[in-house]
Amino acid sequence: MRVGGFADDSIALLSPSMYEEFVLPCHRRLFEAFSKGGPNSVHLCGDATRHFPMLQKELNIQSFDTGFPVDFAWLRSTLGPDAEILGGPSVPFLEVANADETLEETKRILESGIMEGGRFILREGNNLSPGVPLENVAAMYRAAKTLGRYD
Repeated sequence: MRVGGFADDSIALLSPSMYEEFVLPCHRRLFEAFSKGGPNSVHLCGDATRHFPMLQKELNIQSFDTGFPVDFAWLRSTLGPDAEILGGPSVPFLEVANADETLEETKRILESGIMEGGRFILREGNNLSPGVPLENVAAMYRAAKTLGRYD
């Protein structure tokens, strides 16, 4: 169960050492004030995966809602099977891809190792924007229906 959650897309602009020195203390204060210790969650649209291990360790974040093209295999192996990870094909990809390409990208993600532990939620990689062909959403659904099941 996720208790406290937040989003801070601007940390994608920082190095891990800058985040640790300047922002992590503020995030700690936020979680001390508004969380009951966790597990906590985060939504990050930008390329902030380099911060995920520190967020997990320092803020007890166990749910990561990704919104940028990420290396799902690396995320799972780094964060472990107990971390909840939400994500999928990126929105820019979904806007320009066709249904076959979307199906293949969704399969690639689902077969990356991300499903280890049973805590992956397939969704578009952020928010579905206007103009994404419905055929692409249907292709994601088909891939999830055949490959996205846990035993």
